[in-house]
Amino acid sequence: MSFFTTSFMTDGSYDSSLSQSAQGQLSSSYTDALTEALQDVTVADYIGFLANQGGLSVDDALAVKAAVIAGDFTLSDLFAAAQSKLGPVDGASITDPAPTMLVNGVEIDLTAILTGIDTETWSTVQASGKKLDTIYHTREFYTDTQEPADYDAGWSSDNQPPSAEPILKELTEDVAASPIDLLATASDPDGDTLSVVAGSLSFSVDGDAGSTTPPAYITVVDNIVTVDTSHPDLQPGGAIDLKLGETLTVVVNYTIEDGQGGTTTNALTIEIAGSADIYTGTESFTFQKIGGDITERSFSGSFTVDVDGFDGIVTVSGDADLNSVRESLGGTVDSGSFSIVGTESNSSTTETLNPYSKTVVLSDADFTDGTIAFNGTFSQQVANGSTVAVQLEYNYWA
Repeated sequence: MSFFTTSFMTDGSYDSSLSQSAQGQLSSSYTDALTEALQDVTVADYIGFLANQGGLSVDDALAVKAAVIAGDFTLSDLFAAAQSKLGPVDGASITDPAPTMLVNGVEIDLTAILTGIDTETWSTVQASGKKLDTIYHTREFYTDTQEPADYDAGWSSDNQPPSAEPILKELTEDVAASPIDLLATASDPDGDTLSVVAGSLSFSVDGDAGSTTPPAYITVVDNIVTVDTSHPDLQPGGAIDLKLGETLTVVVNYTIEDGQGGTTTNALTIEIAGSADIYTGTESFTFQKIGGDITERSFSGSFTVDVDGFDGIVTVSGDADLNSVRESLGGTVDSGSFSIVGTESNSSTTETLNPYSKTVVLSDADFTDGTIAFNGTFSQQVANGSTVAVQLEYNYWA
């Protein structure tokens, strides 16, 4: 619909006899004409539609439409301008105007409902020193209203579905997590109250097929998801036993409804990063004396342990016929030595060796490349067949 002449300076309402400048007359005449055109019920509905498409609820967009019809708005940036001393500026070299409306605190771009670009040019004479310069002034503006693209005449009565952005929650094992709202990124263009559809949730752990039953460490009440990052399933010996450097990914798929028949689907991705847990490792070595030669009654070996968090105790134990004080078992574990001497008089009784324990303090000498070394020797008098066990029990982090 045309609302302004394309020949304002020649056949329009411009009056050179008035004290108001050509620019002033054009501006006031054009603003009045555009204001009246925008108050048309059909055009105001276009503006309400644009407001709704821009994110306002239907109710708020209808309030915008009513304000436009009542003329309760302000306009700005209605013209594109240029001037030259060489002559009128061609409209093709001027950037199109970008008029906007401020209504109910909302700024709306009007270019979607305006068309029919026109230019008007006039000249003024200005003194420049001792000479007079002719200045050509050009204004570009829209002259017609149009239906915006994708306009839906039933926008104010048709329910529009909600929308939602995917949610990502990054957590760390054993660090308390705040509740997660499944509706945190959801919105509804009609302003309807949103909720999660009962029974729509499914849970996929590390890419599996998914289940409607949440993992033991996740609970869901209404639209709130709670993750227990200290759940036994995530701890050493648990079903998952999440370790440092590992990440567990749970994807929760669900449907959101607006109570008016509109729905949308969304996904919450939970990533739980593993933290270091303490584990207990054990190693053992057993030796049996088979003869009196040094090679038949001596033993040696080593354990390889995880250097991270190592806190070890080495024990030496076993059975031997130590039936004389001259009979013994001795050796070293790294830089620590041990010695077990028989206490019984000569007899055939087999003694249970007293445990030897040493808390290993790591040093360059005692602990090279994660290795705990040990060795030992039975005295010749110890009965053949006697045994010794060197055992290592230690804690480490992983």
